[in-house]
Amino acid sequence: MHNHDSQFRTIARAGAIFLVLLGATVLLGWLFDVGLLKSLLPGQVTMKANTAIGFVCAGLALAFLLRSDSSRKLRYPAALTSMLTLLIGVSTLMEYLFHRDLKIDQLCFIDRSELICPGRISHITALNFFVAGTALLLLTRGKGAMKAAQSLAGFVGLSALLAIIGYLYGVPLLYGSSRYASMGLHTGVGFFVLSISILAYSPHQGFVAVLATPRPAGWLARKLLLAAVVFPVILGLIAIHVFALLGDMSFMVAGLAIAQIVVFAGLIWISASRLDRSEAEEEVAKEALAASERMLQHSQKMEAIGLLAGGVAHDFNNLLNVILGYSELLLSDLDVSESQRRKIEKIRKAGDTASGLTRQLLAFGRKQVLQPKPLDLNQIIRNPDGFLHRLIKDDISFSTSLYPGLMAIMADPVQVEQILLNLVINACDSMPNGGKLNIETENVVVEQPQAPRFGVAPGPFVRLNITDTGSGMDDETRARIFEPFYTTKAAGKGSGLGLATVYGIIKQSGGYIGVDSKLGRGTCFQIYLPATRLAAAEELPKSHVVPSGGGATILVVEDSEPLRDLIFETLETMGYTALLAQDGHQAIRICTQFSGSIDLLLTDVMMPKMKGPEVMRRVKQIRPDIGVLMSGYTNDVTLRQGISSADVSFIQKPFSSTELTHKLREALARAQDRSTLRQRLGIEMERRAASLRAENS
Repeated sequence: MHNHDSQFRTIARAGAIFLVLLGATVLLGWLFDVGLLKSLLPGQVTMKANTAIGFVCAGLALAFLLRSDSSRKLRYPAALTSMLTLLIGVSTLMEYLFHRDLKIDQLCFIDRSELICPGRISHITALNFFVAGTALLLLTRGKGAMKAAQSLAGFVGLSALLAIIGYLYGVPLLYGSSRYASMGLHTGVGFFVLSISILAYSPHQGFVAVLATPRPAGWLARKLLLAAVVFPVILGLIAIHVFALLGDMSFMVAGLAIAQIVVFAGLIWISASRLDRSEAEEEVAKEALAASERMLQHSQKMEAIGLLAGGVAHDFNNLLNVILGYSELLLSDLDVSESQRRKIEKIRKAGDTASGLTRQLLAFGRKQVLQPKPLDLNQIIRNPDGFLHRLIKDDISFSTSLYPGLMAIMADPVQVEQILLNLVINACDSMPNGGKLNIETENVVVEQPQAPRFGVAPGPFVRLNITDTGSGMDDETRARIFEPFYTTKAAGKGSGLGLATVYGIIKQSGGYIGVDSKLGRGTCFQIYLPATRLAAAEELPKSHVVPSGGGATILVVEDSEPLRDLIFETLETMGYTALLAQDGHQAIRICTQFSGSIDLLLTDVMMPKMKGPEVMRRVKQIRPDIGVLMSGYTNDVTLRQGISSADVSFIQKPFSSTELTHKLREALARAQDRSTLRQRLGIEMERRAASLRAENS
């Protein structure tokens, strides 16, 4: 339920309680013959017993209706008490209309204060009970009768307001007549409260909906309606007292006119200010919504381009692997002449260049094999032997603002250097005549409200700002800078993949990159990388001694036939025994039927019939000790299935024979270590079991 609806229902609930208390108080006065309880104010008209009973019934009907949302059975007592309220009004009106005494006026208590029709309620009171009882009955019918119920409640409220104003201004005609009993002041207040309570019962339906809406129209209606009721009454009272003191009608009318002008001019000004503020807030909200829609569209476009780029790069990698692999095999052949060797070298060089482009496409598509670890970004930036100082020209003033207590980031060190390399090169290229370049780092926290806008999980981040005073970018360029092959540089000066690579690396690392740039005013790239509380470890020298894997049996699962043949020839050249499978199902059959040992599974990650991770699981169920080397790239499917570099070794396509040799030996060594550990555990468990058996015997 909306907040405004809840407030209106609270008003209705308070009104129901007030009516029951009002009626009960008057009935106690009749029971113990206490005049003050009957009139509530000394010297005022007393409330008749039937009027008090009518208010108690009306209050109970409202209370039952307010609780009927949780229990439909309460609508029956609500209808019954509403009918009693209506009958009190109808029976009294019939007495007035037909001049008959139905013996209901003194049914409960004897009225000794009235000589004519003792105990009979006034005709205005009877009419109000008839109308109010009908309105309450309509409320029990549900939504369909809501407008009719609210219209009747409005009539009761207007009648009650006339009586109250009659008492305040001393006009008896507004609350009674000389022939019949008059409506008491507290009776008028009771009917006014009853009217407001009926109107507040269901504020989101009928005519009252405009008052309950949280929009500016509702606020304006609530303020103006209250002012329209309260201020004229107050101004009228002031005018009457002024006239009584001065006796000057012209002065009273002039003062009343001036007061009304001031009051309503103030109301108009307040309302206009509220509407203006509301419209301004609406414009801000629309701009924010439009910005969010643009970001969503841009994100979807980049995602689609990334999927396309990654898919194209994956297919090209298989072809490049064949070109580069056979080039290496030919170059290793001693019978190849020198002139042929030079031609093959050119083929391999072109393949290496194409391989670099596909790696950049994979980076943009977030499909690289990453090896994240805790890193000190400040140390990478300030490293005197690093690449940054060699890239920056002498006419560019280079400065850093590195936060001393910077948290470590969780990222791949090679890819972080790639980010810095591309962004610094871009900054230098934008300042051909020199300028200033500043690199700044700081700790930040991305809160929950910001996280969706950045596309990251909330938490601690390290922000890297790279600011230059170069030529800057216009809005159109800024909107497209992360698209692959989009460049503003002259032909031959850039591939258009530098910033696309940066974008993909940061996204794959769980970060965010934003850019702030104005044409002629320079550019600032803001990079958010996930922070970790783990300490950045010093790089340990890596051992280059890898155990030899010669003589091992390797099961190769690759759907590309040319690449499968190349791997077979390469493995045979290295002295391995190769078993070939074109898909996962064939690999499982080989594992089942091959009688010898299989030391390693070399499988592609992405295959049409069965993905690499599933092949690994099925094969390990048959041969638990087998090592695993996956080729291709990690992607979301791989990570979701719980496969990471901690479980298997990865080699990214296209790979050279040297890289394949190293990765094969590394994977075989890891598998051998696991097998040895498993054997030791088995021996230890057998020893303990034997010891337990000896103790029990």
